[in-house]
Amino acid sequence: MTDRIREQGGEVHLSASVESITVEDGRVQGMNVRPADSSVERKIFDAVIATTPSHIFPRLVPPLTKDYAERLASVEYMAAVLIVLVLDRPLSHVYWLNVADRSIPFVGVIEHTNLIGPEHYGGKHIVYLSNYLTTDHPMYRMEQQELLDEYLPHLRKINSDFDPSWVETSYHHRVDGAQPVIGINYSQHIPSHRTPFEGVYLANTTQIYPEDRGTNYSVRMGRAVARLVMNDLE
Repeated sequence: MTDRIREQGGEVHLSASVESITVEDGRVQGMNVRPADSSVERKIFDAVIATTPSHIFPRLVPPLTKDYAERLASVEYMAAVLIVLVLDRPLSHVYWLNVADRSIPFVGVIEHTNLIGPEHYGGKHIVYLSNYLTTDHPMYRMEQQELLDEYLPHLRKINSDFDPSWVETSYHHRVDGAQPVIGINYSQHIPSHRTPFEGVYLANTTQIYPEDRGTNYSVRMGRAVARLVMNDLE
């Protein structure tokens, strides 16, 4: 993807954080960006598309209108706790296993290399364990080894031969804004892609309703917002 973007004249900045979106007289001016190990740089843009969770966006822009701010604040999120295991052999023959047994402390087992073969990963087998919970849940704050101690014994329920020695390495991630919670009359509170600032747009999973979040709907939204920006710039 990076190569395709650059081939078409785009730029990709890795390990750079956006400090703020700059707005003057209600119109976007650009962004203040902090590259890795460097000071903040002012970048000039005609338009900015923010893809942050709704609770992050207000931190990046000047004060929003009351209505738009309330729409953003009305959304609650589930967080995700993610463990990725690198195994020396397959766990199962299943690609995607949803877990409904509440005695098991995760809700999904995705064996990625049952879709994209292990030959693409040096012969290793990649297993992704997903869990969705609130940020005040004890498991959300667990460290990687604590989660492994909690999770690994339950993999024997999927494959009775499983042994922790199969795990060559593992990775642990937390995502605060993983899944918006869809409540009553949700459609009445969805924020528009156009924000109160001319040239600043918001595109995130809270705006996918009535569909569920998914890569296909994110791609669809990306194309729709790109068309919106281009039409506004004409």
